Amino acid sequence: MRGIIPQKIKGFRDIDPQLNNLRHHVIAKASKVYKNYGFEHWDTPALEYADCLGKYMPDDDSVDQGVYSFRNPEIEPIHDEKGNRMVDEEGNFLMENHFLSLRYDLTAPLSRLYAEKLWTPAVRNNPNNFRPSLFRRYQYGPVYRFETKLDPGRFREFWQLDFDTVGTSDISADAETAMVLSDALEAIGLKRDTYRVKINNRKVLKGFLVGLGLTDESLEQSVLRIVDKADKIGQDGMMLELGRGRKDISGAIIPGLGLEQSVISSIVDFLHGFSSAARKNILASLSNSKFMNPVFEEGLKELAGIDELLAQLGYEEDRVIFEPSLVRGMAYYTGPVFEVESLQSFIDEKGLERRVGSICGGGRYDGLVSRLLGLSVPAVGASIGVDRLCELLVQTKSLELDYSGPVIVLVFDTAMMTEYQKIAQELRASDIAVEVYYGMQKNLKKQMAYADQSRCSVAVLVGEDELKKGVVTLRNLKLGAELAATIADKNEWKEKVQIEVPRGEMVQKVKEMLSL
Repeated sequence: MRGIIPQKIKGFRDIDPQLNNLRHHVIAKASKVYKNYGFEHWDTPALEYADCLGKYMPDDDSVDQGVYSFRNPEIEPIHDEKGNRMVDEEGNFLMENHFLSLRYDLTAPLSRLYAEKLWTPAVRNNPNNFRPSLFRRYQYGPVYRFETKLDPGRFREFWQLDFDTVGTSDISADAETAMVLSDALEAIGLKRDTYRVKINNRKVLKGFLVGLGLTDESLEQSVLRIVDKADKIGQDGMMLELGRGRKDISGAIIPGLGLEQSVISSIVDFLHGFSSAARKNILASLSNSKFMNPVFEEGLKELAGIDELLAQLGYEEDRVIFEPSLVRGMAYYTGPVFEVESLQSFIDEKGLERRVGSICGGGRYDGLVSRLLGLSVPAVGASIGVDRLCELLVQTKSLELDYSGPVIVLVFDTAMMTEYQKIAQELRASDIAVEVYYGMQKNLKKQMAYADQSRCSVAVLVGEDELKKGVVTLRNLKLGAELAATIADKNEWKEKVQIEVPRGEMVQKVKEMLSL
């Protein structure tokens, strides 16, 4: 070996059974809500052609270096924009080892999936007659980000849980997105007063910037990116980057956009000018804006439509609010944008109060497949950050899942292994998870230590005497762990947690212990 020791790659984790149990709980509960709204479960590959993923990441700072890519060992044809195989001057087909990339989110593969379904001669030859078809899907799985610098709590592999509606610009689909997020989080176990679904609209901000005279699209996106990272660089740092620029803590010079101070002040005032959480009040304030223009009005109309639907369906401010200062992902989205903020805090290992913050995000992104097909396809969706939400649930103790390992059959004599296997099969036939102990160390203390480590709930003990008598001994390990703190006498403890039962009653007694 070349100095390599057994260790994980930075940014990757081993997930233990308990955390896996919590992750699967989050996915199962949210997936059920998604299904109830009519979304169907699709999966896409973890590996895609880099050209199909493209620079589709919302975080522009990570676009060029944020993707794990490598050359395909297989040589494949090169095609032109219409799908025709390209040839050289001598008529030979052009071939290449295309770049492949690990998916960095679940949205870019969705764009490829949808575009591939549309990639037909009818669409290619008659783009003017194209009408997008409706497609609703949810998906979950790991995504990969090659981040050169990892902040605490961030990983290069993490799970997302997405749902998307493609092929409609109906504002009802946007309102439904907020409803699904709220319903899913409550189904997972969050209390109604511990989170808020926040909504803003890119068009409102775009119209506001147009009103300030910032009409250039690239300048608009640059402004939004700087405002988006205000929580990292602070308001003063944001104002400097909007203006003359600043020097970061490493001494590097960050160039500014050179905006006038009056424009910068107007941006800051707008972002901090909404104190009320009432959606109607925010709509009224926006309606009185001095920056009113057609783009601003269109965004305001969409927010009003969302508010009307949410109010009629009972989604009030204790679940969904409007947040005009929300800019997260605004350079990426084209209309309504969503973010779910956790209102909970916890005390970390240093005794400091901390908040997890954002746990979900999404919005309308009508440029979904335009880069791949040159066709405009409206789409809206959102993503739950599974690992981030699990961290919140663990740290705040918001959800105490009772994770237990299998029932364990202890081995006293390897000559009786067939009998131990029969016992395990009897229990499995009643849908009870069972493990037969196969470890090399067969003394009872070592086996019990293994059972505790595996969080086994019940142990089955059968020796030669029990076999002859037609009985088994059952020990309730879960109850035993609870009583160990209050009962010092070993015999008294064993009396309460261990019983001997006829073999024919074994399955029923184990079920009773598991249900306690």
